[in-house]
Amino acid sequence: MAKSDSGAISVNHISKRFGEFPALKDISFDVPAGELFGLIGPDGAGKTTLFRILTSLLVADSGTAQVAGLDVVTGFKELRNKIGYMPGKFSLYQDLTMEENLQFFASIFNTTVEENYRLIQAIYCQIEPFKQRRAGKLSGGMKQKLALSCALIHKPVVLFLDEPTTGVDPVSRKEFWEMLRDLKREGITIVVSTPYMDEANLCDRIALIQHGEILSIETPAKIVEQFPKKLYQVESNDNFSLLGELRSNPNVESVYMFGEVLHVMFKGEDAPSPAFTEITPTIEDCFIKIASPPDPSHREGAQSEYKPTQKPLNQTFSRRDSGAVIEVHDLTKRFGNFTAVDHIRFSVAKGEIFGFLGANGAGKTTAMRMLCGLSKPTSGKGFVAGYDIAKQSEQVKRNIGYMSQKFSLYEDLKVWENMRLFAGIYGMPDKQILPKIEITLSELGLMAEKNTLVKALPLGWKQKLAFSIAIFHEPQIVFLDEPTGGVDPITRRQFWELIYEAASRDITVFVTTHYMDEAEYCNRVSIMVDGRIDALDTPKNLRQQFQAENMDEVFRKLARKATRT
Repeated sequence: MAKSDSGAISVNHISKRFGEFPALKDISFDVPAGELFGLIGPDGAGKTTLFRILTSLLVADSGTAQVAGLDVVTGFKELRNKIGYMPGKFSLYQDLTMEENLQFFASIFNTTVEENYRLIQAIYCQIEPFKQRRAGKLSGGMKQKLALSCALIHKPVVLFLDEPTTGVDPVSRKEFWEMLRDLKREGITIVVSTPYMDEANLCDRIALIQHGEILSIETPAKIVEQFPKKLYQVESNDNFSLLGELRSNPNVESVYMFGEVLHVMFKGEDAPSPAFTEITPTIEDCFIKIASPPDPSHREGAQSEYKPTQKPLNQTFSRRDSGAVIEVHDLTKRFGNFTAVDHIRFSVAKGEIFGFLGANGAGKTTAMRMLCGLSKPTSGKGFVAGYDIAKQSEQVKRNIGYMSQKFSLYEDLKVWENMRLFAGIYGMPDKQILPKIEITLSELGLMAEKNTLVKALPLGWKQKLAFSIAIFHEPQIVFLDEPTGGVDPITRRQFWELIYEAASRDITVFVTTHYMDEAEYCNRVSIMVDGRIDALDTPKNLRQQFQAENMDEVFRKLARKATRT
């Protein structure tokens, strides 16, 4: 592999504050030329702030950094010709075609597409047949490939990629990392950030970052090797109840959900029963262990204690005992000649956690919009909470809750004001709203933050608040659209405990996610391909049907059949 010292990076005691908030705290590390270096951590950890400093777009409060042999402050003009930067939103011009975007970025660096086409050929040729399509009309995977091509067109020696796979499906993520390995062979130094812990194993070295601090820097194998205790897994027909039992056991140091099993550490070294199987930790386990305190959004005066439900819910959920609250019969949606949703049919039971999966462009969002009463179907029938989605959309909206990935909270309102606002929108009587706000804040452990502006809350707390608002009016169904995108593994697991609590109260949970381990938490999962539902069953049955080790493998086998672009 060709390497050059010009591709090296050196970061020395970098700190950055925004007002009273410390975004980065005394960050130091070195990246040798030609390395694929991963910055692993959740949204709000400081990854983007560090990237903006290293790409000369932001000046640190203290410390120094050199990239490609140049100081990021004094040498910024020359530096910008030597680096490529792909920010989280891809920085594409939505109204320009693919071809126009690429030509524009080439012209900024006084080069041409033809001059450096060899470097992007393997990437761009996959989307080149659609070069006259506007960027705003591209799928997430296609935008990703175009943005990478634009970042590479001037032949940089260092490439910065800020969460390039967030919001894209597992197949597109896998293809993207294969591209990065090819670029590494070209001798390009690559620094990539991601909230996906499984991507850490694809890097030469990784830095685990949380709250603006580096927790650990090592090779993925070394970080796993340094795991301090024995780790065990255990499962039952009722993992959620087992989770509560183990948390109340004084001999258990830590226990959390991990797909279809629980991961457990004991205060003593050995497990007390053969039901517990010793396993090798993953990078995600290591992050959970390293990142302390146990609740990453912990503040003095706040609590995030687990409260077991009175009614257990688990993978053995029985649909025979529950009536259907969602019924879909040959539901179809066309836009002109394009069939986005193609005669899908399924039903979802009361209190069921139903996973709705599919690759980017498969039709998930269109289907969910119809079920929420926001878009009328072209043909077919759909009933949500007993109401016709085509004829009774307003009644549908009053009987459902909805939570998007961006949480839909009003940042400049206080916590309790957000709750009151949405309760009124959902039509709750005024006399019920204030007492329920008090009860909900107490249950969430957010009473101390009642008068705090939402924008001042940690990400994990915003997530819990958004979910509590979505079910504040006790809807029959709550729709969750990629609700855990970007949050850390600990907060993700806490959020799924809230989902289980809601389902135990007979609220049906309809959830989309790109985290395939979260599909294991669902009672049943459907997977859409090219507008149709190609698979629908329990996670266990789907793994058996497709002879797969996990849901990620099931998803990839199905998604590869897709012909849409």
